Amino acid sequence: MMFRAIAAAIARIMKIGIAGIRWCENLVLSPFRALFGGGALPNPEYNPKMTSTEILDEYEANRQAQASSHQRSDRDAIETTKKYAAASPAARATTDLSAVPAAARVALLTMDDHELKALAAAGPSKVRKWLEGKEHGIFGVPNVTTSAKTKAVSAPVQPPAGMTLQEQMVWRVQAHLGKPDHSTGFRIA
Repeated sequence: MMFRAIAAAIARIMKIGIAGIRWCENLVLSPFRALFGGGALPNPEYNPKMTSTEILDEYEANRQAQASSHQRSDRDAIETTKKYAAASPAARATTDLSAVPAAARVALLTMDDHELKALAAAGPSKVRKWLEGKEHGIFGVPNVTTSAKTKAVSAPVQPPAGMTLQEQMVWRVQAHLGKPDHSTGFRIA
């Protein structure tokens, strides 16, 4: 009972204080309102030209355009690249790289373990830039080049004996590119 009385008294004091602040504000601002025509601004007139159904249809079309297969394939390429880079050498041989663009696929297959480790540790935005061939900022990982800057060398038909499946795949790509030491200059210590 006593608590209610105290709370009611505090509430009355607050209401009186707020009313006093409003009165002081009106006293100070009333000359300016009289001079400059103060008062509430009129609401602008707005007559929509689209119905709510048309707006919802346009929203749905935009949403579906954003969720198109291009963006999904971009995400798939990033996920596949990171999965390949983080995998063991034996698991890399069986990783499906079809979601990765051809130039990036060639670069992935010719990278050494240090470069793949750096690529696996990079964030999705940096991996996306790497896949697009832009400056990515991943230390120790070479840029993807879309144009071949080296002469293609005809590869022998059979790889040397005694190689694992993964080594054979890398050997074929390197032999085809004519760049067996493609990424030796980009090692992470």
